[in-house]
Amino acid sequence: MSGDEPFQKKDLTEESGTLVRVPTQEEFIGQMVSAMEYFFGLGDDTFSDHFPNRKDSKNFPFKGFILEGPPGSGKTEAVIEAGRRLRMSLGKRHGLDIRLFHVNSSNINRARLGEAETRLQRVFTASQNVMNDNIRTIILFDDIETLIVRRTHSKAQEWSRSLNGVFFHELDNLVTTKTMVIATTNLPDEVDPAVRSRLAMRNAPAPTRDEMKEVARSALPIRGGGGKTQDELLEMTARAIDQHINDDDEPQEHSFRLALQTAIETLLSSVAGWRRGSN
Repeated sequence: MSGDEPFQKKDLTEESGTLVRVPTQEEFIGQMVSAMEYFFGLGDDTFSDHFPNRKDSKNFPFKGFILEGPPGSGKTEAVIEAGRRLRMSLGKRHGLDIRLFHVNSSNINRARLGEAETRLQRVFTASQNVMNDNIRTIILFDDIETLIVRRTHSKAQEWSRSLNGVFFHELDNLVTTKTMVIATTNLPDEVDPAVRSRLAMRNAPAPTRDEMKEVARSALPIRGGGGKTQDELLEMTARAIDQHINDDDEPQEHSFRLALQTAIETLLSSVAGWRRGSN
């Protein structure tokens, strides 16, 4: 694959080495897999079973999902993990294969007039241009509001309206039993209503405090360090997480990213010996 492809094709053959399994995200991923199995799968109680005359139709209004949640809530990682599990499930049961194309605005946007529209169109063309009827494709658009600018936004330009037009046209022509779009956003109010009318909005739940501790533990040495056990380092991290969340001036939301960042800060300051502000 060329390095200038307008998407990154994710490897769904290996289990993620970074995903820490916690109940909130496990439930979220499970719901996503179940929904995609309904549209992509074969046999009883699937979309193809319930709507046999529409299984290859471009006119069914559902085209995928928008996952909204705060930064660091694991939206992208959840979609990739869902794709991996879906590939295992549908491969075993129906002999189907799953591809995942990961797209962000940097993959698409180009300076030359009309080039961004062409690259966006190439994403959809590649997702549907398959000879094997047993292939299903997920197109993951990260931070959709940075690519498809809300038409009423003050920063909307002629080029962005043209790009939006390509996106809506291609989305409307998807056959949902073969290709599905999943978009993520941290700013749901910035998402164009025309996108929301085509993709079902779902919330990516933030981890609980206890789940954040489990995620933080994964970034701390098992045997501890700096004269402290792992549990002692974890308690230091948990107190720092609470301080971030309860900060009067700039409170932060629960997130996997905050848990990992805080654990790394504990590791750097209490084990590696490099504290903030030190020379």
